[in-house]
Amino acid sequence: MKRHPITPVAPPRLLENVFSQDEVRRLFEVLRTRGPWRMVAGIYFKTVEELLAISMPLGGEGREYKMSDFLTPSFRGFLGNNGMPYEEEIHDIFYSKKLLDLVKSMHGAQYGAPFLFQFNLSGPSHGLEHGHFDGGSWRGMDPTNTPAWLMNIMVKSGLFDAWAVKAGQVITYFYDSDIDGGFTYWPDGPDLPPKRLVPPFDNNGVLTHNQRMFHRGEGSGPRELRKAPEGISLTSVIEADGADSWVVSTDGKPIARYAHRHMRTLFHYDAHVFTDMTDVKRYYDHTDDLTRDMAFDIMIADLKRRGVPFEMPTDPSNDQAFIAVLTRTYAMRPTVYPPEAMPDLVGADREAA
Repeated sequence: MKRHPITPVAPPRLLENVFSQDEVRRLFEVLRTRGPWRMVAGIYFKTVEELLAISMPLGGEGREYKMSDFLTPSFRGFLGNNGMPYEEEIHDIFYSKKLLDLVKSMHGAQYGAPFLFQFNLSGPSHGLEHGHFDGGSWRGMDPTNTPAWLMNIMVKSGLFDAWAVKAGQVITYFYDSDIDGGFTYWPDGPDLPPKRLVPPFDNNGVLTHNQRMFHRGEGSGPRELRKAPEGISLTSVIEADGADSWVVSTDGKPIARYAHRHMRTLFHYDAHVFTDMTDVKRYYDHTDDLTRDMAFDIMIADLKRRGVPFEMPTDPSNDQAFIAVLTRTYAMRPTVYPPEAMPDLVGADREAA
């Protein structure tokens, strides 16, 4: 059977007690004291076209969506990026040999370095996201210099594997509830049945290859609290109010308050790893880098080869019609979901149902 292009190098490996008790204490102390933290969607997307390039609802082609259809109280912060820790309290966690060795083992790699350390903090919310994979890493292009929508299209196109950098993630969950809130993932490709990691979560998670595996965080929190708060927008932020609650604000105005016990938190560690010293030098010496201009030239040539009609963009990074063409041309998504963890309908789909 032919292997789907979005298939991990190895299935996710379940992990227990990822962090020590002291590490957990320090991580959550940073979350409580360093906010406010921005909306996930607000960090990565300016338009709904960019969001749909990453996660199109099943059967949603040709339907008109608004950004507000997809907004949930999900927030993100960065603890380290591009190999640099941002918070002194977690310096040693970012440079953990334990975490790096896990990613190296997944690829059978000899060398490696931490790349990214971030977290998601989610209030009660519907599971509107239909499945995505994390943005890719290539020599010269990665999440530090490339929009998320473009990275996802590049991976789906299959045109850039020659520049790919081996990567892996350790994702650790905290969610003190058994009401939904799981992790659905497609280790055999998006066309085959998925698997689930089910809550409650307490410092457990997965060693995973999320840059080559569709996955989704399910709806979480008490179901009666999952409606998005009135006034939520791409500019909304969250910050702690003491040790036991979180406040969401938009433009300085509080719009929602959540008890800590209703929050779902994950910590996402990401490393780049290398087979041998030749692989290392090629990456760090920049002897064979991909550039954004090269990437667009390659995709434009592929569109022409396929006979896809489009208008030549003068600014492909910001041309929404061109982004929509790329999204349609390289579209792929999961087609099977667990009956107990189906995606919720987004606004436009609820109106059409």
